[in-house]
Amino acid sequence: MKIYVKVFASLRKKYPDVNDLNPLVLDIQKGIIIEELIFKLDFSLDEIKIILRNGIRVSLESVIEEDDIISLFPAIGGG
Repeated sequence: MKIYVKVFASLRKKYPDVNDLNPLVLDIQKGIIIEELIFKLDFSLDEIKIILRNGIRVSLESVIEEDDIISLFPAIGGG
């Protein structure tokens, strides 16, 4: 099944061409959860702090559905 992945801020170091207007298009198997997707993308769980599925915050155990848009964000610090 096809999904779309967007990565933001420092996560773009691994995927420099992926942004809000140009998501990564992946063909994944049915039933995969967010945690598995993060590993498939070669990120560690420590790198990902906010996960959105179709604009709604979800957990690592959330099941991904066909045509979902997954947005991954690192911890964002400020000063």
